[in-house]
Amino acid sequence: MGFVVNTKQMKLAEADCDARFISYSEMMKNAGNAVAARIVAECKPCRAAVLCGAGNNGGDGFVIAARLAEKGFNTRVILLSGEPKTDCARGYFEELSGERIYSLSDDEQTCTAFVRNAELVVDCVFGTGFHGALPEAAARIFSAAENCHVRVAVDIPSGVDSDTGEFDPRCFKPTRTFILAAFKKGLLSPKAMELLGDFETLDIGINADCYKEFEAKLTDDSARSVLPKRTKTSHKGTFGRLLNIAGSLNYSGAAVMSTRAALRSGAGLCTLASPISTVKALSGSLVENTFLPLPETEDGFLSDAAAEKIADTLSKMTAVSIGCGLGNSENTRKITEFVIRNADCPIIIDADGINSIAANINVLKERTGKTVITPHPLEFSRISGLSAEEIQADRIGAAKHTAREYGVVVLLKGAYSIITDGSETLVNPTGNAALAKGGSGDVLTGIIAAMLAQGVSVLSAAASGAYCHGFAADLLAEEKSPASIIASDIIEALPRVFK
Repeated sequence: MGFVVNTKQMKLAEADCDARFISYSEMMKNAGNAVAARIVAECKPCRAAVLCGAGNNGGDGFVIAARLAEKGFNTRVILLSGEPKTDCARGYFEELSGERIYSLSDDEQTCTAFVRNAELVVDCVFGTGFHGALPEAAARIFSAAENCHVRVAVDIPSGVDSDTGEFDPRCFKPTRTFILAAFKKGLLSPKAMELLGDFETLDIGINADCYKEFEAKLTDDSARSVLPKRTKTSHKGTFGRLLNIAGSLNYSGAAVMSTRAALRSGAGLCTLASPISTVKALSGSLVENTFLPLPETEDGFLSDAAAEKIADTLSKMTAVSIGCGLGNSENTRKITEFVIRNADCPIIIDADGINSIAANINVLKERTGKTVITPHPLEFSRISGLSAEEIQADRIGAAKHTAREYGVVVLLKGAYSIITDGSETLVNPTGNAALAKGGSGDVLTGIIAAMLAQGVSVLSAAASGAYCHGFAADLLAEEKSPASIIASDIIEALPRVFK
């Protein structure tokens, strides 16, 4: 299990590790060795500039420089803030041979020329200690590095605040970032995440027990195994009854994808409740589910009379999903509020279900059953009253506050989606740009709804659904371009995910 931490929490974990398991010096050595091993695996020996600060991030750089030199890289260490000021970093600095070390303050011209002509630049300057504005000399060196083919940031790009995600525009801009030990909270900011290039988290030996405080946990691979076991005596009723209230004449695809995703995710019985004209259009292509045709308006959306028909079947269900493709209308609001107030089973509200109740979000407080809401940032802005900028600046904090305020599980969608009940918070690490397609959210709703129908707890269903949804996209991206992957492909990949 990985963690998301702020700077203070990371320091506490390191201190606990130093006291009980391995020393600061060993952590530094592990970090440098791990990064160097990744570089050596991906790059041939070349001209390499390792930019080092005066703190522990610089110490990581000294270890990296030594390992690269051993592997035949033409390596130069460039000190941006003079010699190291921490004991651990100084120990590794003194192991370097003097002719490979340059100081920016002594000869900026030589340092800049080497960086500009390097084929690999490694950033170990500020790490998590940075906030504010970059020193001018550091900004000039980072600018000189921008044409280098391979640019590696260690832990966090220098110039990025690891707590807030704010950054100096002149910051180091890596093609690859190796995050050390735990994911830093500020990197969840979309703008900061865009700076990272390809990124991964490296283990440096800190035991999981050392994280006494953290912002969130990263969902791990166990998320794929939350579905109930299937025995020889199992039958369709064993795996739940899902009512999927979705679709309209204009948005029938949302009904198709949410329903198929639910069936692919193990729902024993799925009933699609949709306007009559939509049911007629889909009855030949959706054959594994049942239908509940609902009264509709002249333009093919649900009429307010649909609530009466839904009421007749609601008590038989083990989960309800509502919102995909319904259209944002007064009738959608009435029906969504009816389900919120009257469904005893867990429900998931997505898309137009969320939009329709945004002006009366307090209706969620009237609910006694379990609820998941799955907004993207704009939908979340409508229900929270926060601007998109405020949400993106602290996605975890915003999601936790709304979850506590309304007694729901919030799945705030986006890269590294946030899932929280206000007390426990998870961050989903799977997924890629293939999910930036119409219909992707409908598939996610279907997956989570199926898990709810099968008795998975609401927080686990939301977290596991997000993980499996993203994992399917990751599997597909190994075979084809993310630009070519569509929502239906995600559904077809789900059997491989669960297998």
